[in-house]
Amino acid sequence: MELAQIFNRVVVKLPQCSLLLIGKDVVDIFKNTSSLSLFEELLTPEAKKRLTYLEEVPYGEIKNYIAKAEVVLLPSFAEAFPMTWLETLAMEKPLISSNIGWANELMLNGVTGYTIDPKDHKLFSEKVIELLENRTLAKSFGKSGRQHVIENFSKNSVVLKSIEFYKSKISVDDKI
Repeated sequence: MELAQIFNRVVVKLPQCSLLLIGKDVVDIFKNTSSLSLFEELLTPEAKKRLTYLEEVPYGEIKNYIAKAEVVLLPSFAEAFPMTWLETLAMEKPLISSNIGWANELMLNGVTGYTIDPKDHKLFSEKVIELLENRTLAKSFGKSGRQHVIENFSKNSVVLKSIEFYKSKISVDDKI
């Protein structure tokens, strides 16, 4: 729901922008109604005109949508280790994500994108606008994001780190 408030602010400054929202609609447990309808109720009339919603996209097609995005926004409160974040960074797309504790494992604030409290609608929207207006910075974040994924989350990197970890934990008794 935070994204609706953020997008309202972005549309005021950049009325030509658009938001593609992808994800399965679920029933909100507090209001017992569609989450999408609650989201749309929060949008200004101008922002609502700029919204496109795709309910479900096969996992294999998500990368096509990421590739077309100028900026990826993921202001989530509940993600464990989001693959979409890794995919976004690996595809050299600037990412603005939540600044929740685990986010710092994936994101380097100000280097691969921004990590922001999703409830800070003003700051979040300012950073979206900054990246939409500053293509050089957006491209720099994208390149840094890909490098970060290669160095820290690629198969080769993870395998080498795992081997080193296990080596550090295994002690060999010379007498055996």
